[in-house]
Formats: sequence, structure tokens, C-alpha cells
Amino acid sequence: MRIHILGIGGTFMAGIAIIAKQLGHQVTGSDKNLYDPMKSVLEKENIIFTEGYNPKILDKKFDLVIVGNVMSRGMNIIEKLLESDIKYISGPQWLYENVLYKKKVIAISGTHGKTTTSSLIAWILKYSKLNPSYLIGGQPINLNSPAKLTSSKFFVIEADEYDTSFFDKRSKYIHYHPDILVINNIEFDHADIFENIDSIVKNFHHLVRIVPKSGKIIYNHDDRNIRKLIEKGIWSKEISMTSKNSKNANWSLSRKEDSFVFSNVKAKTPSMKVIESSLLGIHNYKNISLAILASMQAGVSFSICIDAIKKFKGVKRRMEKVESKDILQIYDDFAHHPTEIESSIKSLKENFKGKKILSICEIKSHSMISGAHQKDLPIALNYSHYSIIIKPPLLKWTLSSTNKNLCVVDSYAKAIEFMKKIKKNIDIILIMSNKSTVNLQRYIKNEKNK
Repeated sequence: MRIHILGIGGTFMAGIAIIAKQLGHQVTGSDKNLYDPMKSVLEKENIIFTEGYNPKILDKKFDLVIVGNVMSRGMNIIEKLLESDIKYISGPQWLYENVLYKKKVIAISGTHGKTTTSSLIAWILKYSKLNPSYLIGGQPINLNSPAKLTSSKFFVIEADEYDTSFFDKRSKYIHYHPDILVINNIEFDHADIFENIDSIVKNFHHLVRIVPKSGKIIYNHDDRNIRKLIEKGIWSKEISMTSKNSKNANWSLSRKEDSFVFSNVKAKTPSMKVIESSLLGIHNYKNISLAILASMQAGVSFSICIDAIKKFKGVKRRMEKVESKDILQIYDDFAHHPTEIESSIKSLKENFKGKKILSICEIKSHSMISGAHQKDLPIALNYSHYSIIIKPPLLKWTLSSTNKNLCVVDSYAKAIEFMKKIKKNIDIILIMSNKSTVNLQRYIKNEKNK
């Protein structure tokens, strides 16, 4: 079958392209502003893509067009598609109908940490010789690709609550029908499609409703919005963890001096293991804990999970060190929500005690642009020694902050000007955005090398 994918450069749709090709289809795609790591992933997989959305591409005789959720009515290529007789479908629906319906699906959901937790589970299962299929919204360093189809009964998938397509406004994860569902956390995000936190909790309950009675729901009991979700009704087995010693959780994550210990507090014969990982921050140890619980439900022993985690190297653009020269280090992170931003800064401060950190946050997400987080963003950045917010030139809302070490600019050049003033006082630069930061990295490295 000849398949063309609109929006192929997105992390999810690139994974769809890889799996479709592994099924034997002839796959091409279109997108604009393709950037790494997905651009390199597609090139590595020898999947041909076209820059831009030229409607003439549909003159080719495609059997099917898979439509990404970046596409919308009014785009010339979409209007032409709707006028044509070419069959079209969303990525999540295609994946379920062609792959997931015959797999045991492990779905990882939540506002933060989905990519890291999904990567951890896929790696643990691979390390334990279960050889899972997977589709992850990023590039795990331990795995050769963000997506792979195998003969294993297990399929690990990052389960996003964002909508499916312009013609299907349900969340993507509704299509996955998970057998094992992980819920990391729930906060307000995606202000372009959700009205408030209550609408998000309600939406997550739509997902809970389709987990079978024989299925498992694994979650962070410390999260109050998850507790609200569970109170709405649950029909599957619950497995919960806490980092606050809650008596209602099954497992406990605790700090012992400089280590984190994970233990099953309600078992007749309790077991306890020290988690050794190169990942930074308490938020990542929560991700690790949930990944362990999901992997154990797939049949992996506690001990093998711990061994696999020691060898896990992380995910591209998730607190990834992209430069280390002389004293200065540069990290690239996908953080684009105040909670993620605060966690990333705190994890660096804790790991590099006494080092001065410059945090650079480039506003590109829908929620940030809408102003949904304008009050919380400066508060999160206050944890850094110095901060720069790079805003789009046409951003309508303004930031109010008394922090003299916070600078708001509308260009890379102005960000560099501020950096010049403080460069003798910084040891670490943390770049945060949900879009490509390659150009910003070039600006910083060029200035550093002068």
C-alpha cells in the first residue's frame, strides 16, 4: 500500500511512518520545519519526506493518507484531500486497527514524564529479552529508533491526551485500549483544547473507563488530580506509589542519604531495592518507580528492573548534555510547563551544588503562548540564578516579576547581550523549549567560542 503521512515530522507521526514501513508499506510524508531528532530519524529509516504542504503531492496515486493533528481545515492540502477520493485516517486510529488490537498495550499517560517513562519501560522489557514493540515521542538513547514493531505481545506507547486530528477531537490515548495504564501526574496544560483542570480529569476518566477489568492502572498516589480521577470510578486493579509515605499506596519511594530506595510496603514479604540511575531529579525517580511497576506487571522481576535502570542512558532532549567545554556545561531540555521547568532547575542545582545556573526558556507551546502559565512561569524560573525568557515578537501578554536576574527578550541576539553581562558568573546553561533549540544552541556556542 502507498501511504502518505501529513505531519510526518512530529514525534508520534514519525513513529507511525516507521511502523508502517516495517509492515511493508511504501511510506512518504510531508511536513514543514522538520528538525532533529525526528528529521535524522526519518533519514536513517530511508523514509522520503517533502518540506512543506504542497497540495500537488496528492496528485500521486496514494492508497491512504494518514493525517497528523497539526493539520487543520483551511490548509490547501487538506481542502484538496477532502475533495478527493483518497481514503484518509488519523495516526492513532490507523495504529490501533493495524497493530494495537492484537497486542498487550502498555500505555504511559500524564502531563509530564511520558517520554522518559515510556523509554524506561521499553528498555527494561528489551533488557529482559521480552523484545517489545514501542512508539515513543522522543529518541531514547538506548534504543535505535523511537518506534519499532516486533513479534512480541507487548506494545509500549506514549499516550498523549492531546486531540487526535481535525476530524476526531477525542484524545489520542482513547484509541489505544491499554491493558496496563500508567498515569504519571495530571496538571492543567493544552489550554487550546482543555478549558480547565476539571475537563482534563474528566477526559482522563474516559481513558480509565476502557481499561478492562483484568487490566492494571498504575499511578502516582501523591498527585491530587489523579486521586480525583480515581474517585470518579475505577474497574481495574490499582497499583500505586508514593514518595510521601502515604499509607494508601502499595509502593514507596524514599530517600536514604544520597540514594533513592523503592519498596513494596503492603506485601507480606516486603522487598526493598536501591535505585541507581544517571537521571537527575526526584521527578525522574518517580518516573523510574512507575516504570518498574509497569514492567513487573509484564513479568519482569524487581531485580532485573533495577539492573536495567543502571544501564539506561536517557532520552534525547530530556536534560541532555549537548556541550561540555572547560567549566561551562550546556543542557537541552524539553521542559515547557512551569512544573517541568522548576523540576529541571532543581535537579541541576541538587546535582551540581554551588554551580551557577542560567535558565533559558523559549516560549513556543500553545499553553505558554495563550498566557495560561504566565503567573507560574516567573516563579518556576526564580529557582535559577539567572533566567532568560525568549518570547515570540507578537506575544500579547506581559510578565510581571520582581526578579532582577530575569530578563525577557524577543530575539536570540538580545538573549546573547544579557548573557555577555553575566557569563563570568555562570557555570551551567539550561535551555528549555518544546520545539527545536538547535539555532539557539548555535548562537550560544558561537558567542562562547569568541
